[in-house]
Amino acid sequence: MPRAMPRTAKAVVTAKSVMRRKVITVKDNLLAGELARLFEAKRISGAPVVDREGRLVGVVSKSDLVRHECEGADLYKDADEPLPKGFHIENPDRTTVADIMTPAVIEAAEEAPASEIARLMRKRHIHRVFITKDKRLRGIVTTLDLLKLLED
Repeated sequence: MPRAMPRTAKAVVTAKSVMRRKVITVKDNLLAGELARLFEAKRISGAPVVDREGRLVGVVSKSDLVRHECEGADLYKDADEPLPKGFHIENPDRTTVADIMTPAVIEAAEEAPASEIARLMRKRHIHRVFITKDKRLRGIVTTLDLLKLLED
């Protein structure tokens, strides 16, 4: 009579094995205009926000920038009285990352299974989960990182 083959344990893929360790972070006092230029230069759509001590305090994305632009669209309307010829009012945008970021940070431990991170992304409708230890950023897992698992 043939013997049954023993079941082998399925290897669990963890956040540590799929995360990117080199993460572009932004300070909470960075101006929104500078943030937009950074996103374009680095070809990224979001970044974790850290305070002066390097602690993770939020997340900011292109969606936040768009929302800011849409909400601020009517802030620069001309005054009721016309200005003398040759004069204009300039209102520089002094909005900082702290003003537009999402302060809630979705994070996971390095030991978290990739399937748990995928579930978290799907349920929360987010595209990135920060991998932390003691509120310090260790890495990032994005939807693209998880899609790469399907390719292999």
